[in-house]
Amino acid sequence: MSASFRDLVEIDWRGRTCVRVTVIDAQGSTPREAGAAMVVCEENQSGTIGGGALEFDAAAHARKMLGAAPTIWLRDVKAYALGPQLGQCCGGHVRLLFERLGDAELQHLTAAIKSGAAYFARPVSSGSFPADPAELSGAVRAKMENLRCLRFELDGQEWFAERILPETFSIYLYGAGHVARDVVRVLAGTESEIVWIDIDASRFPATIPSHAKRLVAAAPHAAVKYAPDDAIHVVMTYSHAMDLDICHAVLKRGAFRYLGLIGSQTKRERFVRRLRELGVGEDTLSRLTCPIAANGPSGKEPAVIAIAIAAEILCLRGPASTT
Repeated sequence: MSASFRDLVEIDWRGRTCVRVTVIDAQGSTPREAGAAMVVCEENQSGTIGGGALEFDAAAHARKMLGAAPTIWLRDVKAYALGPQLGQCCGGHVRLLFERLGDAELQHLTAAIKSGAAYFARPVSSGSFPADPAELSGAVRAKMENLRCLRFELDGQEWFAERILPETFSIYLYGAGHVARDVVRVLAGTESEIVWIDIDASRFPATIPSHAKRLVAAAPHAAVKYAPDDAIHVVMTYSHAMDLDICHAVLKRGAFRYLGLIGSQTKRERFVRRLRELGVGEDTLSRLTCPIAANGPSGKEPAVIAIAIAAEILCLRGPASTT
């Protein structure tokens, strides 16, 4: 079971009720950021708000809410000083929003998703229905455009808004060798959407993880034109000539967030010289990152390289929330 709104409404609840627990404020050193969520029902739970004593207490409180008297949009907010209250050494402060979701609430969520709304905004107090995004002020909507979640005041009440669909980042991964396989594995659970490209279907593992989509292409560089403008391109095929064609296509297009090439400083120098001969300008060449993840942990094992690459990619993500 996932804690995202989209996956939540796709579950066949068959009359069951759950409580969604969301971090709506995180100050200081905390185990999770604002917007992190978990779902608790009678028999199990999924997602995480950081584990430990905080999550244990939150799950217990959520299960108490499951047995409370019927109320539309039953909500509660609990604040935790992690050190004094729970003995957690991180010592920050968090506030959690608890929302009991039954048939009526899940139907409302489903309608919001089908309407194409980008955000789900609601008061943190019980009994009130979520707002139609069109009814929110222009200032609030403008803030939401680049954020995962937002706390704000409306008509004297505290409100909280989240993206209905998880904010994903698009990765075009060229090559299906050992390092690429570990990159895909390490990025599981990070809201990444990977287009995984190679020339031969047999080079891929038998099972492709759900966050990756296999693409077999005789000329992998031709896939560059289909990537979104803010895509992350990670190049690690078995062929230097193929790598060069891909890098040239990405740099020539110009619209991309990141271009990383596996290799050495010597490979970088050769590629820069060849790309310059192909007409790529100096400013554009400066956007080529090679060797990829050079500041990561040392080691040539595929898993170590993959961890360093994943860390570099994850540093490209934007802001999560604000108040």
